[in-house]
Formats: sequence, structure tokens, C-alpha cells
Amino acid sequence: MKKKQLLSALLAGFMAITLTACGGNSVSTEGTSSSAANSSTSSTASVASGSTSASAEGTPVDGGQLIIGDGTQSNGDIYPYWTNNVSDNSVYKLTSGYDTIVVNRHGKFVVDPQAVKEKTDTKNDDGSVTTTFKLQEDLKWSNGEPITAKDYVFRILYFSHPVLLEMGATDNSEGLKFVGFADYNSGKSKVFKGVRLLGDYEFSVTINKDYLPNYYQDALSAAGAGYMKGWLPEGYDIKDDGEGAYFTKELKAKEIKKQADEYRFNMTAFSGPYMKEKYDETSNTYTLVKNPNYKGNYEGVKPHIDTIIYKFVQSETKMDELATGGVDILVKMGEADDINSGMDLVDKGTHSYVDYARNGYGKLVLVCDRGPTQYAEVRHAIAYLLDRNEFAKTLTGGHGSVVNGYYGIAQWMVEEREDDIGKLNQYNFSVEKAVEELEKAGFTVDKDGKPYKSGLRYKKLEDGKLMPLTINLCSSENNPVSDLLATKLVNSEDVKRAGMEIKQSMVTFNELIENYEQRKKNDYNMYSMGVGFNVIYEPQQPFEIGNPQNYNRISDEELAKLAKELNLVDPENEEEYLDRFVAFQKRWNELLPDLPLYSNQYHDFFNSKLKGYEGIKDAIWDITSQLTYCWIQE
Repeated sequence: MKKKQLLSALLAGFMAITLTACGGNSVSTEGTSSSAANSSTSSTASVASGSTSASAEGTPVDGGQLIIGDGTQSNGDIYPYWTNNVSDNSVYKLTSGYDTIVVNRHGKFVVDPQAVKEKTDTKNDDGSVTTTFKLQEDLKWSNGEPITAKDYVFRILYFSHPVLLEMGATDNSEGLKFVGFADYNSGKSKVFKGVRLLGDYEFSVTINKDYLPNYYQDALSAAGAGYMKGWLPEGYDIKDDGEGAYFTKELKAKEIKKQADEYRFNMTAFSGPYMKEKYDETSNTYTLVKNPNYKGNYEGVKPHIDTIIYKFVQSETKMDELATGGVDILVKMGEADDINSGMDLVDKGTHSYVDYARNGYGKLVLVCDRGPTQYAEVRHAIAYLLDRNEFAKTLTGGHGSVVNGYYGIAQWMVEEREDDIGKLNQYNFSVEKAVEELEKAGFTVDKDGKPYKSGLRYKKLEDGKLMPLTINLCSSENNPVSDLLATKLVNSEDVKRAGMEIKQSMVTFNELIENYEQRKKNDYNMYSMGVGFNVIYEPQQPFEIGNPQNYNRISDEELAKLAKELNLVDPENEEEYLDRFVAFQKRWNELLPDLPLYSNQYHDFFNSKLKGYEGIKDAIWDITSQLTYCWIQE
């Protein structure tokens, strides 16, 4: 078996995805949950310190500056839970550290010895599992203040609290899998029963039996620290009287929203290898500097590069910027023209590259609660009207392929069940099949309600009104995927011949996200963007009926059930897990809430002065993980 054990580098817990403009980015999260214990008795794991590894390229040296170019527009909102785009999330990961459990470069879950002195797992009589962490006592925020157990408990309590949604956050399920979450998250209880503050440097979390066994059980107890002084005004504290942790003062939106909104854009305390020095809204550029109080990653490695500039680069100029030194590295290049231009620089000897499989795909998001796309047959018809193989080949130049489910080419499950995945409906281009699907959906009349012969199709609704077969597509501007969609789909004569009309609107990526998350009222029912999966593959919330993270707004009980139960299997029972994975993909493929366009082989191109960047093997261990090992050699 080629099984890979995976943990969320985005700090698992809730969202299983990150969102991107197609050809670009993703949404993120943080926080994780639960335990790694399988035994019925208490077990204690002591943690040994890690070791530093030297690169084959030479001895690392400190100093220098690295300019990173990212094609996804940032918005300055680093912290997950609100509008954390892939570029903002990359900065979040570079400035965050000391999670209790992390993923190493081999894709395995490990306790971070820099943060944790001792971890104890105990299986309780009711089937739940309690994990107790004793922390190292020398952890510090970048501002010099100590990081204690209260910081870890605060993050779980604050980002599970019902007030978060009142303040405009898109998620508040940090402690989803812990005992007592439902009562705490709904406001029924002020005490979070499954989260305990046991001392200055000791806390515990108890995993709800409903989430056990779990295929990702080793990672479920992971937790990270949050800076309470930044998020809450003075006068708030956390206590535990023996029944669970709680805030000593009730959280009310009108009293804490102003500070929360200010802090998430202007954070002052960081726990990772870097800290934010400033953000330029005009150029969408972050400036990061080394965190002087950072102890190191799970191997004890500290950053060597003094300054990181993380900037937004325009699609039409990014390769020129790389060639002329405007940026030192471009990440996640997936389009054919970009890859060819990058390879030209490599041939000249001035630049190098790494390539790795994408853990996600570019897609058309199909909104399932409005307009024609509420009908699965219409979603099928859109798929049949686009030659996705040709689209992927044109866009990636052969450095990518079409997927037909909720997965990326980097995922081991797809390789293990290649035959089953290969049997999914591929929706190969066919105008005839598209028309069949549209007729099944009831789009069989014209604008006058007469039997359809030509022009735009309509569907007669129960109230007698006619619904036009018009699809409103929202795309990001200055994006080669958006341009290719205009040619291959929006303005396609085949689409018109089938009786469909697609209207495309070009907006900034940040505007696209606002529309996609319905923070701006709109009538779009299709979006051009992308998805990147966290290391823990966890589709429950994106397809749970009524969940705020269900951006497709699909309400299918069978899909929701398959998504929820996917990971509820013993980690030793790989075949059962794979069976569930295939069953979920089959139902997803039938409903088609997204139309996957391509899954890339990503390329990162960089100036040869960057050393130590040879460790990238997939989109999970990416630049945010490898950068600590790198240095600049002019």
C-alpha cells in the first residue's frame, strides 16, 4: 500500500478546503481537534527534541531578502475564519507555529517537541478520548510575552463561540470534534466541557465519541495558540472550575467586534518563523521579518532569511518580474505559457525550479439553490458542453489532467483506487447528451412557452412563470482561466446550439470571494475559481446541509451522510476507508456541485540565489514549510 498519513498544514479542524481564483488560490482554516489514542488504557508519550538537517547545497547562512510572487490577490486579512485567501493564508502559515501536532516533510503526524513536553492519551469509558498536553515553558510570542496553556484554550473557546458569526466570520467550528461543542457553539452553555485548563502549562481536549474511530485519529487532538490580548479588550479571562473552560465575562459582539476587526488586519503577536512588519494595500504586498523569539520548527530549524516580501503579481507581467529580479520566486505556476517561460530561464542557468502535484483542482463552482444550476441535469449539461480534456491541455500545456470528483492528483486515495475512480462519469464533450440532460430538467419551451425549436430554452415552473436557461458566471479579471472560459464555453457556438446562455462578469478576485461567500447580494450561479485540500481530507462541512461552509448550497442527504461518515473508520482499516472514499466520489460525481477543469502539476520557478529549496514534493509541504530551511547566496 502507498498509504500516506496526512495532517492539515492549514491547521485542520473545520474547512477542508482553500479557495482560489481558477488558476490561483484557496480558503483556509486553523485549529485542529482530537486524539491519537487507540488503547483502552492511559498511555503517556514523552517527546524527544528534533535535530537540524543541512542541505546538500551547502552550509546555510543568515541574512538577505526573498521576494515571493503570488498570482492570487491578497487582502491583508491573515487570520482564517473571515476572508483568508490562499496568499493571505500562506502568510498566516509563515507567521504561525507551535501547533501541538504537525505534519512532517514525510507526510506523517508528529508531536512538535518545540511546543510539547509530554502528551498523554486516555480512552474514556464512554468511548471518548482525552488528550492532555504538557507544554514547554519557554515558548514566547514575537513580542516577548510567554505562550501558555491559556493561549491554546483561548483559541479553541474563542473560535468556537457563537459570537464569531455575529462579527462577520464565516466559520466558528474550531472545537467541532470536542465533547460539549454543540452546547457551547449554540450558546446553550458558557462552559466548554471537553476543553480543560489544567495549569499554566497544561491543558486537555476530549474527542467526542461520535467522531471516533477516525481515520485521521493521530491528528485530531492538534491545537494551536491564540493571542487573547489581541482579540479581546481588557477585562476578559479564562477559568476552569473542574467542569470545563469558560470565559469569565460574556462575549458580546457590540463590545468586542471593533477590536477583533482591528486586530485581524493588524496583528501584533506571532508564533511562527516570521512576523508581519507591514502590509501595503495598494500593491497587495506583505513585508515579513524574522521572529526573534521563534525556537524552531519540529526539527528545531530556525529561519535564515531575514526579510520576506510576499507580493501580488499580475498575470501578464509576472514572468518578466521573475526574469528581471522584481520577484525571486513564483509559486504554483500551472499554465502552459508560464511554465514554458520559466523553463527558458532555467535553460539560461539563471533560475531553477521544482514541480509537484496539486492537492486540488481548478473548477467551476455550480450554485445548487438558484436558477438553472439548481437542477443536476443542467449541471451535467454544462459539463457536456465543455471539452475539458482540451481545456486542460491548452491551459497547462500537458502539465495537468482532468479529474472527475472532489479530489486532486496529489491524493494517495486516488492512486490506490485508480480503477474505481476511472469508472466515474467523465462527462466527455457531447452536445447531444447536453440537450438530453436539459430536456430531462424540463427546459423544453421557448420564451413564449411553446415547444422549443431554437434560441434560448426556458422551463415552465409550477407557478406558471418561465425560467430562462441563463447562467451567470463570475470570474476574476486578468486571469488566463477566465479568458479561456470565455473562448471555450461562454462564447461557444455549441452552448448556443444547445439553447443555453452564459453571461460572464469579470471582477477582482477579492470581489469574487465576497460574491461567492454571499457577503454581497448577487444572482451568480457559477464561479470560476479553484480548491486546495487540507492534509486531512474532510468534506463533511462543505456538503453538510445548511452549513455556512457549504458554498455550493447543495442539499442532498445522501451526499451529506457519505461526507460525514467518510473518516469514521478505524485508521487500521484502510480498505474500508477507501470504499467510503469511492462511494462519496460516486455520489458527488452524479450530483456534480463543481465542474473540475484541471488538476495541475505545479511549478515553482526561482532565482538561483535561493538555496535549500529542493524539499518540495507536493502541495502540502510547500513554500511555507520549506522556507525555514532556505537561505540566500548572492
